[in-house]
Amino acid sequence: MSRPKGSKNRLQKLPAEQFSYTTEQRLDLIADFIVEKILEDQRNGKHLIHVLEGTHATTANQST
Repeated sequence: MSRPKGSKNRLQKLPAEQFSYTTEQRLDLIADFIVEKILEDQRNGKHLIHVLEGTHATTANQST
């Protein structure tokens, strides 16, 4: 189905109090949040490899 005559792919103008990120900026922001969360968990004793393997503290305590 074709587009209506005269329609264009235009960026919408945002009000002054709003802003927009590009896709690359959004991915960078999400990646930064993930890295910060992993580092925070490691500082608190939750190592990612143990969480992924399912061998974090709660399962380790059940085996003893």
